Amino acid sequence: MVMLMRLVKIRYSDTAVSWTVLDHDGGTVDPLRDWIVHLEETNLSPNTIVAYARHMARLGSYLNAIGKSVYDISVSDYDHFLQWLPYALSAKDEPPPENLVNFDARSLQKLSPSLKNQLHLATKSFYRYLQGRDPFEHVRGTQSQHHQGLNSYKPFLEHINSRRTTKQKDRYLRGDIGKIQKQVTEKRLSPESVLLLIKACHRLRDAFLVTLLYNTGMRIGEALGLRHTDIDLEDKIIWIIPRDDNENGARAKGQRVRAIPVMDYLLDMYEDFITSDEYQDAFEAGTEYVFCNIQRGSVGRALSRSYAENLKNYLKQRTAVTFTWHHFRHTHASEAIVDGYGLLEVAERLGHASPQTTMDFYKHLFSHEIRKLHLTGPEKLEKRLEEFRKLPHITDRGVKWI
Repeated sequence: MVMLMRLVKIRYSDTAVSWTVLDHDGGTVDPLRDWIVHLEETNLSPNTIVAYARHMARLGSYLNAIGKSVYDISVSDYDHFLQWLPYALSAKDEPPPENLVNFDARSLQKLSPSLKNQLHLATKSFYRYLQGRDPFEHVRGTQSQHHQGLNSYKPFLEHINSRRTTKQKDRYLRGDIGKIQKQVTEKRLSPESVLLLIKACHRLRDAFLVTLLYNTGMRIGEALGLRHTDIDLEDKIIWIIPRDDNENGARAKGQRVRAIPVMDYLLDMYEDFITSDEYQDAFEAGTEYVFCNIQRGSVGRALSRSYAENLKNYLKQRTAVTFTWHHFRHTHASEAIVDGYGLLEVAERLGHASPQTTMDFYKHLFSHEIRKLHLTGPEKLEKRLEEFRKLPHITDRGVKWI
């Protein structure tokens, strides 16, 4: 029988949550639980921790199915796991077959480069943790039992480290320029479309969320973690501050604080929202969060990501505007480039860790706008020179170009 591992949530209180991996008997898989605690203590993003833990639960299920534990992995085991994983994902949590290698790989989709990279990172993180945690590892031998010491995972880790990161060419940069421009247009929301979405909101809170994302380009997780202390009305700035104690698990990507200057009407809308009857109960509850429950559930508690997804789907149905929350980010970047913001300025507004990330995604837009910056003076000089060259230029100084 195949022994599946599964990832489950641990709720310590109304706000504090964690994760663990259970085996087929419902018992905790101790090395994976200890590793998750380690990731939490090193302030890794909660979303990253969940993704890593889910990958390692799948790897543990595969190893159990072939009669091994997480301590016994080899390079070939890992390669076979990568071949098996598409089957497991396509089965939608159905138990994998007893004979894990007997399937037609041609009928399966390959793992995406981003998923494969994440798998490599999760695997390296777990086994590096084991190598640093265990002073020695017990190894069974045919002759005698011995301890291999800290190098027990070294060959496996060195092999995983040698695997190059799989990179995909930015989808916006492939194909002919006409197709690229069409894709950019589709990903960019017009002010008219944004206005439709705002009008479709039944609550001022939701209308403010849409307006905020359009004006700042912040990630949806950054917006859901926004607190009143992050909004500076006097200097007209919204601060994006990474935190790991948000009630809804929302977290700014990266560990860098940044500030986004905003327009007056956005701050006016914020003041209208927090002084409205709609927000009164949450205000009296003493909430810190800008976007919080105002009627149902625990009033004042930070909005969940699931609410944001439900709101997105609702607005799409009401307006027929096709969008994701990330489209606002792309729209904001596109408009900033058109307005003349430079690479470093756009990277700062978006909170990219490196300007190279901004360039990779928006190079085509920068190129289009840079073409508008050609100076007209040299063109005028070229015209005058052409006229000059056509004249007879034999002078007392001997100048003659033609």
